[in-house]
Amino acid sequence: MSRIRFSVTTLLAALSFSSLLQAAEPVTIRLGDVKGDRYAALRASGELQKLDYKVELTPFAAGAPVLEALNANALDVGFTGDIPFLFVHAAGAQLKAVGAWRYNTETVALVVPKDSPAQQVSDLKGKRIAVNRGGWGHFLALGLLERNGLSDKDVSFSFLGPVDGRAALVRGSVDAWVPWEPYTSNAILLDDARVIADGRGIMSGYSYALASDKALADADKKAAIGDLLVRLARAQQWALAHPQQMADALSEDMNIPQAVSRRWVEQARIQPAALDDEVAASLQKAADFFHRHGVLPKQLDVQQAFDFSLAGDVRKAIEEGQRQAQAAQ
Repeated sequence: MSRIRFSVTTLLAALSFSSLLQAAEPVTIRLGDVKGDRYAALRASGELQKLDYKVELTPFAAGAPVLEALNANALDVGFTGDIPFLFVHAAGAQLKAVGAWRYNTETVALVVPKDSPAQQVSDLKGKRIAVNRGGWGHFLALGLLERNGLSDKDVSFSFLGPVDGRAALVRGSVDAWVPWEPYTSNAILLDDARVIADGRGIMSGYSYALASDKALADADKKAAIGDLLVRLARAQQWALAHPQQMADALSEDMNIPQAVSRRWVEQARIQPAALDDEVAASLQKAADFFHRHGVLPKQLDVQQAFDFSLAGDVRKAIEEGQRQAQAAQ
């Protein structure tokens, strides 16, 4: 009997020790980023050091595939623009916006070849414009057409991703293209494209960190996501204060020319933002605009697309960074 009790006791101890080992395994956050610029800021600023969790990065060329991966539970967190999020939210995707940042809206631009006769948006009537369907390019093109008394019936849209859009412009199979960074800087510096209009007054200027509902329902993952958002805010403030180092990091991480990464950093001027009613209102405005133009099939109330519970710590991090910047002046 004693041998049996000893064996049972040993087995229970082994199972208990195994459970402790499993509990000690760090949480893994599966992160998707568009072209890796947020991740580059995290890495270059040192904010990825001394983590209590693991971060697995998957880079994407545009926002739509990030959202598809999130919706398929292949990611826990994704960084993307505001406009692509509208479409998966409209389709009932189990995602929430948990963080935000602002960019300079001039960096989303309508460009034409250097020898194009077009000098303004109205000159593109009857022409072909490359845009990413349901994304920033599509949104800006519609907004610019409306501002200039035109509609989507006055042009032809070629729905292309950023790589194919650039190739189409260079090849001459489209008359104009709407890129965002780093594609805008690529077009200007490497292809001699000209900007004839940009996103000022049309684009919201916000991008988002999105998390799956499944990840947010896991207390450990949610805590890790909250910590990552605080680190991202600090990293973006670091990047603003160290533009050359940030440009170096982008050039290295993404294998792009230094001139392109420098222009990107100088022009984008990305700043962290805490989720609030102003951010939500900007997404509602975009949803109403796309619905009015028949791009979104139904009217949306985007309030349910946000989880504000992690915004407080991000706001504190932003304020602390601002105080430190002021003290250093």
